Amino acid sequence: MLTLYTPLVALVAGIAAGALYVVGLSHSIWGVFLVLCSPLPIYIASLSFNSLASGIAGVIAVSGVMAFSDPLLASVFSIAFVLPAFVLGHLATQQVGKTQEGDPVFLSAADMTQILLILGIFLIVISAFAVSMTPAGLVGTIRSNLNLLMNNFYGADASHGPDAVTNLAEIVDFWDSLVLGTIIAVVVVSHAAMGSLGQGLARSGGKTLRPAPAFGRLRLPGWPFYLTLLLGAAVMGLDTLGGDREGTIAFVIYLLTGFLLVLGVGFLLQGLAVLHALTRGMNAQPFILAGSYLVVLVFQPFGAMVFATVGFVEHWANFRERFGVDSDAAMED
Repeated sequence: MLTLYTPLVALVAGIAAGALYVVGLSHSIWGVFLVLCSPLPIYIASLSFNSLASGIAGVIAVSGVMAFSDPLLASVFSIAFVLPAFVLGHLATQQVGKTQEGDPVFLSAADMTQILLILGIFLIVISAFAVSMTPAGLVGTIRSNLNLLMNNFYGADASHGPDAVTNLAEIVDFWDSLVLGTIIAVVVVSHAAMGSLGQGLARSGGKTLRPAPAFGRLRLPGWPFYLTLLLGAAVMGLDTLGGDREGTIAFVIYLLTGFLLVLGVGFLLQGLAVLHALTRGMNAQPFILAGSYLVVLVFQPFGAMVFATVGFVEHWANFRERFGVDSDAAMED
């Protein structure tokens, strides 16, 4: 609904989102953090005001990036950051029903996570086919850039002898199929983080269009679990059959591995939800959660893998039910 404040909110959010992205691109380590934070103003506009404001903000942000950068970077910004933020923010504020008391019902944390995973899979497909249109193709582009990165990091070129070159080739062969999925998985995690932060900021400002979802009750349905098993078997089978690291089989392995890593984000969130539920009511919960999130952020990729494994096993282990915390209907985070 268009109101008097919609253009102002959209303008501020659009400028902020575009500025975070453009400034982030001009820096190194901190720049990556700013780029990943760029969807936050879009989420705040959607969750605290309306979807129209966030949509206009997205158009302003992309236009600003195109004006101060180039069309390619603006396209990446619009597809990877602005569009998912608008879709997730819009769906999060839509009523899907009412309780018996007449209170509105919104999509749950599990519903939003499923939508996030579908968007992540979409980003994998778009990215894979976009990069495949380059002269070197998807596989060649990733391997050449990874080889250059590892060579600069380890200094393992021909001047260091054949053993160094062989070790470099083994490193590239191990990591090449993980690059695309890792990048998109980081983007997906950033959307989960920025959406949660946007919800918290909107609620603290006293203007939120929906209550906070009960994160501790996040429970994914069966399809991510079974799809992960199927994709894992397919990747192992193709990797065994195909020794060619440059052909169609390699392209398919990159694509399916990307799907696996995106689905892993869903299990990571479910694993963290288990921790939220099991520690609820403890005086030390803030310290436990802070330490756990610090482990996930700092000890990569092993910290994230631990909680993703917990979330994956939760499908049949039902930790929350076993410890009697799943029945707490009032659970919120």
